[in-house]
Amino acid sequence: MSSIICGPIARCVLALSLAGCAVLIPAAAASAASEPTRIRLAQADAGMPATFSAEQADHGKELYDHQCTECHGSDLSGGLLGGPPLRGAGFAQKFFDGAPASGLFLFMSTLMPPNAPGRFSASAYADMMAYILKRNGFRAGAELPSDVDALDNLILKK
Repeated sequence: MSSIICGPIARCVLALSLAGCAVLIPAAAASAASEPTRIRLAQADAGMPATFSAEQADHGKELYDHQCTECHGSDLSGGLLGGPPLRGAGFAQKFFDGAPASGLFLFMSTLMPPNAPGRFSASAYADMMAYILKRNGFRAGAELPSDVDALDNLILKK
């Protein structure tokens, strides 16, 4: 697995390109000053496919409809304010095909919404992610966790 590892003093960022826009994601803070921060870039070594509960996706749809539709569209194909599509081949290429579920979750929870990144609870981001996964053809099952370490062990693969 490829990673970027940063020492306890260095600040790291991961640059992602989404619909032609470069975006910088701050690295998660290390749990202790002496531990390095790790950002996973490649596919998860192994893991169970990510699933979500139907209730979780329903709640995520409510949140999405109120918070995300203007930018990403009601059908997740891109909105009036220029937000990129959240479904389709381009989106899947960036976040799916065996990637750890933590990648999409961290992207959402550290950058969205652009005017107030991180403003929702971890469970609200997990619910919105569940809705996005549902709209991308993933199947329901066990609830999608809101813990990054747990999401690191799940892969986004249909």
